[in-house]
Amino acid sequence: MKDEDFFEFVKHDLTRIESDLKGFLEVYYPMLRSSWNPQNESDFIIGWLLGSKEQEYSNAYYHKHNQRLGQELLYRIHQEITRYKQQIQREVTTYLEEKSSK
Repeated sequence: MKDEDFFEFVKHDLTRIESDLKGFLEVYYPMLRSSWNPQNESDFIIGWLLGSKEQEYSNAYYHKHNQRLGQELLYRIHQEITRYKQQIQREVTTYLEEKSSK
């Protein structure tokens, strides 16, 4: 039951991924970009955000239950995060287009 409750928390939290992305693009990404200088900014941003969300949930589960995510739950979380990939790609494309037109 704890895994189902945690998965419901993940699903609810991911509804806010647009605001997470907005904050990342406005604050954190400019710092990362200056030190990493990625060749493909879109892929870098998407990969960083999706990987960060997986790590965030893994850490939250560990701190709450004092154990690592099981393989099945980790896979389900990954699939749920991936459902937002196209939405994130659109947001990132818009951001990069606006940035380049300035």
